[in-house]
Amino acid sequence: MRAARFTRTVGRHTAEMLANLTKISPFDPKKLDILGLSLGGQIMSFLAKHYYALTGVKISRLTALDPSGPCFRNLGPDERLDQDDADLVDVISTNIDGFGMATPVGHVNFYVNGGEFQPGDILWMPCNVFCSHIRSFTIWLAALDNPDSFIAVQCDSVQDARYNKCHDREPMVTNIMGLNVDRNKPGIFYLATHNNFPYYLGVKGLKKRSDYFSAKLRFINAKDVMRM
Repeated sequence: MRAARFTRTVGRHTAEMLANLTKISPFDPKKLDILGLSLGGQIMSFLAKHYYALTGVKISRLTALDPSGPCFRNLGPDERLDQDDADLVDVISTNIDGFGMATPVGHVNFYVNGGEFQPGDILWMPCNVFCSHIRSFTIWLAALDNPDSFIAVQCDSVQDARYNKCHDREPMVTNIMGLNVDRNKPGIFYLATHNNFPYYLGVKGLKKRSDYFSAKLRFINAKDVMRM
């Protein structure tokens, strides 16, 4: 609770520092991309809001890695991360009902494997709430080395993304999670991944039954049929 309250103070003071830097150096906010994990995803929101209030200029890009939901879910756009905070706000959600938030607050919103629980590194060891929350960071690291490999499919709603009901949408619209995200394709996207680093499925992720959970369920069912 206390840490959540301090996000506003930290964001404000950092914005003041950047505003002063703008006055005394060739600092260009249109070349600034900020990455924030969990509470950091909310801190950078307040930074961007205050920087705009001080300078009248928006920061280029905010990338939120499963931005913190507790203490922020029920607040309005002035009190949490919002797409109006920067020219581009993209969100990678991996634990929306736990430490993250379900609301699509960015221009481009990626719901990884539905956005709630992520597959564990080992089949019989589930990825719990904290593990799923932090997965947003490890997936981002993987995307840095594989910039065009995390291909997501657009959905009509968060619920469709949550339950993997997006692959029959016509026409199919895709986007790339990572540095090469297409800001001209806003909306909600379902991103299927593997359970092991570097996680990406590439074009295979565009097939409805290619996500990790569906694939493992088919494998288990097939083994049961063979035993019969």
